[in-house]
Amino acid sequence: MVLSFNRYEGVKAGKSYLFETRVTTPGGDTYRLNQKMEGTWWNSTLQHGGETPADNSGWQSDRAIHRLSGPQELAFAAKFTGRYDDLHYMLTPPRQVEQPEADEARLKVASYNVWALPVIAASIGERLALLPEYLKGYDALLLQEVFDGRREGFLQALAKEYPYQTRVLDKPGVNIHDGGVVIVSRYPIVREAQLVYPQCTGTDCFADKGVMYAEVIKGGKAWHLFATHTASFDTDEARRLRQIQFGQIRTLAASLKIPASDTVIYGGDFNVNKRKFADDYAGMLANLNADEPGYGGYTEATFDPRINPYAGGPLSGGANVEYLDYLVASREYGAVCHNLNSVWIPRSSDGSLWPASNLSDHFPVKGEISR
Repeated sequence: MVLSFNRYEGVKAGKSYLFETRVTTPGGDTYRLNQKMEGTWWNSTLQHGGETPADNSGWQSDRAIHRLSGPQELAFAAKFTGRYDDLHYMLTPPRQVEQPEADEARLKVASYNVWALPVIAASIGERLALLPEYLKGYDALLLQEVFDGRREGFLQALAKEYPYQTRVLDKPGVNIHDGGVVIVSRYPIVREAQLVYPQCTGTDCFADKGVMYAEVIKGGKAWHLFATHTASFDTDEARRLRQIQFGQIRTLAASLKIPASDTVIYGGDFNVNKRKFADDYAGMLANLNADEPGYGGYTEATFDPRINPYAGGPLSGGANVEYLDYLVASREYGAVCHNLNSVWIPRSSDGSLWPASNLSDHFPVKGEISR
């Protein structure tokens, strides 16, 4: 909450009360959030508005979402509460638009836990409908938690740009969820494989967690992508299992007889919080035999309840701020000369989500990899 005021006590009939909150960005742009309350003999009325460096809404008194252009979009709306309305204001940065990478020696890939977990996750259908517009311009996407039954429409929408898709990680038999991991690609996938981890702990056992593999051919050369979602939570057992699972990913790679000169990328929701467990992070890189990437974008976290309410839910991560998602290059295969992991924060003021704005409880990671 930014501002609260009483609309009944002390309000005088015939008097106007003006409120202005100024929000200044690190770049120096100022946004004004305006309210005007007028006292009546029985109550008060309220109008609301906003200003950006480029636009001004004037006074509004409805419950529609109003959007103002500027360096960042300012959107606002009144929301009925049963008595007096609440006012929601939202600043949304311009959508990050990626352009396809033409260089055959470079791969631009994104890893994203999309939080399509039935019963637990919020607004799954609405978010899956919006996400494809925010995932354009990559060579391949490594996706996790693609569990929900509406994923077919989501994957079909992605297929317009990423027509080559692996199956969703799964194993024979009955479980509450399959693995929820899938790789989609702009370029042909000529081979795929999977491994469901043989051990699990806690509620992770309700899903077929494991790793999905795809051999992607770009410009006649192979890139070998492994997408995983490893053990969740920070219990001693989960932390132990994660390190075992990293070794199992390498074992799968070895079984595929990948040429030593080809590039191998491991990515996904590794569930290793490098902010808190430095030894686990070092163990992750050692057990994968992978080089540490460079870090850019929002370097604080990939899971941050301070700026993403979805991450703060009691059935998500609570108050923990965590860096969990990675794209790393193997040292056992063809060398890479550059690997930058950049976290970005996609948000939308779309009415289907309002007043929420985030598209998952995790933030996606872009990997720019050169060989």
